[in-house]
Parts: sequence; structure tokens; C-alpha cells
Amino acid sequence: MTVEAQYDQFIAILNQTIKNVDPDLLVRMMYLERKLPDAPPRVELNIHYKPNVDAERKKEILRNRFGFPNQSNDHGINVVGKMDTSVVEQFSQDPDVEYITGIATPSSY
Repeated sequence: MTVEAQYDQFIAILNQTIKNVDPDLLVRMMYLERKLPDAPPRVELNIHYKPNVDAERKKEILRNRFGFPNQSNDHGINVVGKMDTSVVEQFSQDPDVEYITGIATPSSY
């Protein structure tokens, strides 16, 4: 099996495991977690919610439970902070979440 085929298989497994999170985001986060294990990546998430979800309530839950600053946008909520993949996985388990995208960058020490 070629490296590309192995990568495609890996991405397919990620999509099956966490269906509502961008696999490229997860791969980038896992890379940074392993490359810089002492500092979780800085992540900017865009959490898309199903229609008619109370965004203000979701913002309050995110702020109180996780302590992340956040703001509403046209499709959901933007969340920014240092976090690992387990936090994103927790966000994805909310039944009101349609999809999570974002970017991950190295954080400062």
C-alpha cells in the first residue's frame, strides 16, 4: 500500500470516528501536539450549529465549562484558545453541532 493510500485510509477512519469535525484540523492539531508536547496548540474553531439553536446559550456553556473566549457569527460560534484534540472531540459530541472547522497553530511557551 502506498503512503498516499495509507493517508487516505487514515483520513477515512478519522471521518468515521468524528464525523462532524474537519479531518485536516484534527491532523494539524495532532501533529502540533506531538511536535510540541509541552504546549497545546492555539486553535481558532468555527462551530456550525443546526438551525434555530440558541447561540447565546451555547456561548455561555462554552465560556463557563471551558473558559474559552467566543463570539457569534452567521453560522455558529467562533472559539479561540489553547486546546488539544480531546476538547474538540467534546465539542463535537454536542447533538446541536453540525460541523467544526478551524485552524491550529503552535502556541507560545
